[in-house]
Amino acid sequence: MEILNNILTWIVDLGSYIFVPILMMILGLIFGLKFGRALKSGATIGIGLIGVSLVSTLTSETLAPVIEKFVTRLNLNHLTAIDVGGGPAAAVGWGWTFSAVLIICVLITNFILVAVKLTNTINVDIYNFWYYCITAGFVHILTNNVPLAILAGVTHAVLGYVFADIYADRTEETLGLEGVSIPHGFAAASAPLFMVLDKIYDKIPFFDHGKDDSESSDMNPILKGVSTVFGDRIYLGLLLGLIFGLVAGYDFKGVLDVTLKMAAMLQLFPTMVNFIVQGLMPISNQAQAFFTKRFEGRKLSIGLDSAVTIGHPLTQTVGAIMIPLFMVGAAIIPGNSLVPLGEVPFAAFYICFATIIHRANKRRTLVSGLLFIPIVLLIGTWSAPLFNKLAASQGLTFVGEGQQATTMALGNLFVWLPTNIATLGWIGGAVMILIMAVALIFNRKFLVKHNKI
Repeated sequence: MEILNNILTWIVDLGSYIFVPILMMILGLIFGLKFGRALKSGATIGIGLIGVSLVSTLTSETLAPVIEKFVTRLNLNHLTAIDVGGGPAAAVGWGWTFSAVLIICVLITNFILVAVKLTNTINVDIYNFWYYCITAGFVHILTNNVPLAILAGVTHAVLGYVFADIYADRTEETLGLEGVSIPHGFAAASAPLFMVLDKIYDKIPFFDHGKDDSESSDMNPILKGVSTVFGDRIYLGLLLGLIFGLVAGYDFKGVLDVTLKMAAMLQLFPTMVNFIVQGLMPISNQAQAFFTKRFEGRKLSIGLDSAVTIGHPLTQTVGAIMIPLFMVGAAIIPGNSLVPLGEVPFAAFYICFATIIHRANKRRTLVSGLLFIPIVLLIGTWSAPLFNKLAASQGLTFVGEGQQATTMALGNLFVWLPTNIATLGWIGGAVMILIMAVALIFNRKFLVKHNKI
């Protein structure tokens, strides 16, 4: 067990920009790519991941002081659950005592489900398995029952496969990525809400597809100008940067610095993600050929990190708008004690699946983002005591006395649901098995209906 944990820790410590390209290169070779092409594809993915990391660092460094000003101006200092960001949460997840056992169980479960035609998603996004570890760790803290904790983590993973399968075609359609699905531990967990909302929007003419674009030519000049600003990443970045700089009380140079950096961030994120896409395409195409030959009549997908979705212009636009809205929401939502800090600059990740489910409909995606904010904040608040106990069990402390660490990344329905069900003991375990069974049966019917198996 300890040796396995050490191996997993060593792999994770390499950094995603090292082990993900290596993994993807190996997958490319397995699928039949020539070495030179597999190497170039892996390296291109690594370049894209490094680029995303650099832009993420720029985002954090630029917006962190602004966000602190928001905290002061909105009088959020009384809130005691501090958003420490996804990085520390990942470290706590991977640091859970039985993380290695869970990862093996998740991989084996994925293989079996593909083999018996209950899913078409092969999840290679290993770094983000930390979400499953967090779910299992929370259950372990509450029940001291390791098998039940493992079951909860697997439940989180399986639900992700199902929603990744359901929206695989729409992911391809929206992002232009063939043979890719998104089983990511947070993104897939946002799908149930957005799926329900999408059905509601279908009945409301205001949210009709194409309406938010087709009416633009009939707008008055002021509304048309607003539409132009919010539809162009550079204009939107300049506007938001100007607002953020003024709110932060910066001098002339400081305002211009934030303004240009904000525009750069919105423009560079899609550019860097495009490198990842370029690297993935040869592997994805080869994987399709590989699986078509060995699994005739099936359309299998490679499950990837939601980072590949962030390049979509609508995701970037709505994500940028949601940054101040998260801050306002933290101030006014009853029951919230979470201060959005570490994760709020990356708000685009919280809306990325809405862009896919809503087929890049601007109105639907924006409204869904607004409705998602209280859910993220309240579940993030709920997770704080458990996260602190799990971190403390590993000797980790992230905040000062009188405060609790959490993160918006834990405002996650697939963390919350299995954890609460598991408090019922093995009755809860039976319920989780039932939930997985129902979800997988539904998924199989879906796959059969759409001629994917």
